[in-house]
Amino acid sequence: MSLKKIWTPQMEAQLLAWHQQHQAVDPVQPAPCITLSREFGCQGYPVAEALVKLLNVRAAGEPWIVVGRQIIDEVAELSGYTVEQIEKSQDTSATLKAIFSMFLDRSRAEETEVFAYMRTVIRGFARRGKCVLVGRGGVLAVQDLPNCINLRLVAPLAFRIQQIMKTHNLSEPDAGKYIALHQQQRDDFIHRFGSGNIADPTLYHLVVNNAHLDVVDIAALADQYLSRYNLN
Repeated sequence: MSLKKIWTPQMEAQLLAWHQQHQAVDPVQPAPCITLSREFGCQGYPVAEALVKLLNVRAAGEPWIVVGRQIIDEVAELSGYTVEQIEKSQDTSATLKAIFSMFLDRSRAEETEVFAYMRTVIRGFARRGKCVLVGRGGVLAVQDLPNCINLRLVAPLAFRIQQIMKTHNLSEPDAGKYIALHQQQRDDFIHRFGSGNIADPTLYHLVVNNAHLDVVDIAALADQYLSRYNLN
């Protein structure tokens, strides 16, 4: 069996730390989780990384980690493999085998079930906590989980165009087209992923205008929210 080789040593180290800490989930008081949704062009990953850095200053035990769409997609795609196949694969590290086996059952999933399975993957990470889940409609999957805090970043189009121009070295017109294309792709994904309007502000604990606050300030705001409600 050939598995995609997109895993980096850094990703494996982060996941191993998370897995070691959360092999046994506390059903009474699970660790907190944060979902982070954003309009395309907002600084989602920089905010997630800055927030994790703040949380880890006082985190007891193993650290918080960022779980992005690359990890979620890969674990969900592997829902098509059985545990036995993964265990026998020479291409899958022991770390990843341990993580996959937390989510995979012993029946082969159909490709049409990948989105439903992705929801299971997201909820699995969320229930174990101490992670910031970025994108992939995570907020829609965890609405009933009391340990989850949901954060959304929004910003005027002009701000988002400027961000894309900087990060992708594009002209202003090309940056506008880039945002339109990728926002549509995200919207299509969410439409297929599950019911609900991800832009609905009532889904979130915090909705922040990225044009008014920078990455460090947004991370500090989310950190203060967690501290106030004793969720970290």
